[in-house]
Amino acid sequence: MGVIDSAIASTVKQAVDWYAANKESGLPYAISALAVLVVVVFWSVSSSLNATSAGKVWTNIIAYSPIFDQFRSARVTLKNYIIQNLPPTVKHILPFFGNTIEYGIDPVKFLQKCQKEYGDTFTFLMLGRMMTFTLGPDGNHFLFNVKLKDATAEGAYETLTVPVFGKEVVYDVPNSLFMEQKKFVKDALSTAAFKSYLPIITYEVKDYLGSVFENLQAGQETEIETFQTMSELTIRTAAHCLMGKEIRDGLRVGSVTKLYHDLDAGFRPINVFFKWLPLPAYFARDKANLEMTNLFKTIMKKRKAENDTETLDVLNGLMRAEYKDGSKPSDDAIAHLMIALLLGGQHTSSTTSSWILFELARRPDVVADLLKEQSMVLTGKPDTPPHLLPDLDYESLRKLTLMDCVMKESLRIHTPIHTIMRFVENDVEYKGLIIPKGHFVCAAPQVSHLTESKFPEPYKFDPLRHLGSDEGSGEWTINGVDIAQKSARSLFLPFGAGRHRCIGEQFAFVQNKTIVSLFIREYVHKLPVDKKTGQTWFPEPDYTSLITIPKVPRNLLVKKRAEA
Repeated sequence: MGVIDSAIASTVKQAVDWYAANKESGLPYAISALAVLVVVVFWSVSSSLNATSAGKVWTNIIAYSPIFDQFRSARVTLKNYIIQNLPPTVKHILPFFGNTIEYGIDPVKFLQKCQKEYGDTFTFLMLGRMMTFTLGPDGNHFLFNVKLKDATAEGAYETLTVPVFGKEVVYDVPNSLFMEQKKFVKDALSTAAFKSYLPIITYEVKDYLGSVFENLQAGQETEIETFQTMSELTIRTAAHCLMGKEIRDGLRVGSVTKLYHDLDAGFRPINVFFKWLPLPAYFARDKANLEMTNLFKTIMKKRKAENDTETLDVLNGLMRAEYKDGSKPSDDAIAHLMIALLLGGQHTSSTTSSWILFELARRPDVVADLLKEQSMVLTGKPDTPPHLLPDLDYESLRKLTLMDCVMKESLRIHTPIHTIMRFVENDVEYKGLIIPKGHFVCAAPQVSHLTESKFPEPYKFDPLRHLGSDEGSGEWTINGVDIAQKSARSLFLPFGAGRHRCIGEQFAFVQNKTIVSLFIREYVHKLPVDKKTGQTWFPEPDYTSLITIPKVPRNLLVKKRAEA
């Protein structure tokens, strides 16, 4: 470090020390005074620095001075960071807002642009928060396996999840306890349970689609709102399989439906930053959490009285669970885990099945191959008419390898969660760079999935690229090894990795494969035509919610498949 840089550091150190000593004394102009001092120091020496050095010092002063603590959560001192090797900072004009607008409009394009300009590791300002991204296979591995003392998911998501899910679960408890809770759910999702789910999912799909297209005549075409249709299917199938008959019956009469929607309204991007605001949606969310908790507790009380140990849903599994210390989860904790399970996978599954149908609408050749695969697996012949195919069971579903590839390819191009965050609890080093305490460190699976060197023609829907690959598999164990512990040094991580790998991924494969397989048997679908351009309409991704859903309009034209 040069003499002038040292002088700056020394001067700013004195200013920072003065600020620290006086910031609690009620001096109203402490922040302003320090701001003026830093600016004067910078401009007094900048003429002696070359442009690169001056820019670096100024960037570090702006990014890491406690002047800006009122705008961001980072509690760092300038004296530590003007001399350290920090990730490059993305340029911005507006203080506090930083790059929020550009990131919010299209995070994937924004991150791809930053990656080209700054490399795999960089920091940008978003709503007063410093967001440091670590992209690429090494960055993914770092994010998913960073030590708990250095960065936590709890610090990033507690504000969002605790009000919706409730206390005593997920990010409201120490990580070790959360890992035990995840194992409770995973253990409940046994092979026996999955075998029992197939007839349930099949019934729900046929029942709902039959009601939607009840009046559709042969050869007649109708238009559906795809995401709403898939959302209804996923909530029905998940509720019946995982929650139990009581919750499914509640959906029929509408009592659970309203509670679900009020809770779901709590999953908005603003909730990542604000745990509670005096808004109607927050009041409704809190009321719904209390009512849903009481509903589950009532069901548990009834099951205990009836000594029901036979039902293979997750609720019964949690009621039998014990922590390592011999204690049992409280009824409140069980109810809150059920709420988390209901809410956690709903949008990811409904958006996945929607994107699959949109992609298949452009590839009738793939649909034909999928039907041929079903025919071969179920009848041993390639040309059994779809309406004559028997129902799927768990074993036959597992043999639909092309359908596996279709789902993986849809997840690659249309990753439901584009950004995954951890809150940095202590300064942490990554590839020689210091990511300061108070930053959010982030990975972007969607950016990885579009890496051209790994996936040639990355925006092309090509399911066959996944043949022979177990990346993104729905299996939790491979040769007896728990894949939750395997390396995250990969460019394809649709369900995350490490200790926070999605526990619902195998159910997601079962649910989505069954829904899509039954849909294409009974119906032919295609993209609508834009009347203005005469071109088929394929929806753009909608980044305004936490899950990347298809943007409105998101319709498909559907007609019943002719019986051969």
